[in-house]
Amino acid sequence: MSPRIILLSFIAVFTVFTPLTADAKKLFVADIEVDDEVEFEGTDSLFKVVDFFDNKSLKEFFPDYTPDSAVFARVDLRGVGLEVEYHQNSSVLIVRIPSKNFEVTFDGGNRNESQEQFEDWLKGDFESLTAPSRKLTTLLHIVVANSPVEPVAGNPNSLLTRMFLSDFNAGITGPFLSSRKRVEGNRNFLTLGGEFGFFNAGPYDGQVLNFPINYKWNFKGWPKLSWIFDLPITLTRTETAWSYMASFGTGFQFRPYKWWSLTPMGRIGGVGSFDVGALAVLVSGSLTNYFQSSIGSTNLGFGTMTGISTTIDGIKVGGYNLSYELTNYVLRNGGNMTQKLDFNFLGNPAAFKLFLNHTKFWGNELYLNSFFDMGLAFVTIKKVADSFVEALDLSFTFSAGVDNDYNNYSIQLTYRF
Repeated sequence: MSPRIILLSFIAVFTVFTPLTADAKKLFVADIEVDDEVEFEGTDSLFKVVDFFDNKSLKEFFPDYTPDSAVFARVDLRGVGLEVEYHQNSSVLIVRIPSKNFEVTFDGGNRNESQEQFEDWLKGDFESLTAPSRKLTTLLHIVVANSPVEPVAGNPNSLLTRMFLSDFNAGITGPFLSSRKRVEGNRNFLTLGGEFGFFNAGPYDGQVLNFPINYKWNFKGWPKLSWIFDLPITLTRTETAWSYMASFGTGFQFRPYKWWSLTPMGRIGGVGSFDVGALAVLVSGSLTNYFQSSIGSTNLGFGTMTGISTTIDGIKVGGYNLSYELTNYVLRNGGNMTQKLDFNFLGNPAAFKLFLNHTKFWGNELYLNSFFDMGLAFVTIKKVADSFVEALDLSFTFSAGVDNDYNNYSIQLTYRF
C-alpha cells in the first residue's frame, strides 16, 4: 500500500463529507438592535463580524441609522457571549462580557475609527488605557475556557491536545526490543497515514483531516534505544472556517526490558486561522511509560504519560501578535488489548485491537479539562526478533468530553514500513 494511495483515499473521504456544512450554524452571530429594529447577521470570519460595527455596515442593515444612533448587539463569539454597544451621540465602542466582569472601550473620535481600533486590538496590534493588551490575553483565556471549537487548546482537535496525543502514540509503538547485542531485523521504521474525523462541539459541527508522519531510527549498537522523529499535519474545519496546525516532535525510546519502555519527547507546534482569529506557538515536553506483556496470542499494554505545555508569546505573523500565556499539565492513562486472528493479511498475521484512554489537564482553564477516547482497530503484525510492530493499522475512535459537550468520531489508517 503506497503513501500516495493512502493520501488520495482520505482526500476522497473528506470530499464526500464536505457538503455536511452547507447549512451549518455560523461561528459568529450578531443580534444587532438600532431604534427598536433588530437585525441578525452571521459569518464564519471573526473580522467580518467586527466589520458589522462600522457606519457603512450599520447603514446597510438599518436604513434610518445615523452615526448618532444608539446601537446594542449581542455577539456569539464561537460560544462566548459578547455585548457590543454605542451609546446615543457617542463614538465610543464598548465591548464587554458581563458574566466575566470584562470590559474594554475604544474611542477613535468617530465610529469608523473606533471599530478599526477594536479590530487592531483583536490582532494584538493596538492598545490604550481603556483597552490594554493584557485585557486581550484575558479575553483569549475566556475563549479557551468557554469555546468548544478553539483551535489552540481545550478540545481533542486543538493543537495542545494533538501534540500530547502524538507523543503518547510514539511512546506506545514498538517493536519493544531489549537485547544486549545487535538484533537482526531491527531496522528503522517509517510511518505514514491519514485520519478523517468529524465532531460535534456544543452547537457546532466540523471535520478534521490529519496526516501523521513518524520515523523511528534504531541504533544498531544499542537495540534498547531508538530515536524518534514525529511530524503530524492537521487541518480542521469548523462550520466553514479553516484552521491549520502542525508540530514537530523528537525524543528517545529506551527499553530497559522487553515489557517496559520509557519515551521522553520534546515538541514545538503552531496553529493559525485568520477566519477563527487564532494564532499560537506551543512547546511541550512529555514522558511516556509503557508496559506490555503477552499471554498466548493476546498482547496487553498499559501506558501513562505526564507532560507540560506552554505558549511562546510575542511572535508576530501576518499582523497578528496574540499572547495566550497558557501553561498546562497533562496526565494520560490508557490500555489496549491485541488479539491475533487465524489468518494472514498482506503477508502478515492479522489481529484486532481494543483500546481505552483517559486524558486530564491542569493549569489554565480549558473547555475540556478531561476526556475519554476509545475504539477498535484491525492490525497486521510484523515480527521483529522476539517482539513485533503493527505494520497496518485501521482504527475507529470515539472521543467524549467529561465536563462539557464534545463528541469526536474518526477513522485512521497508518502503515509502517
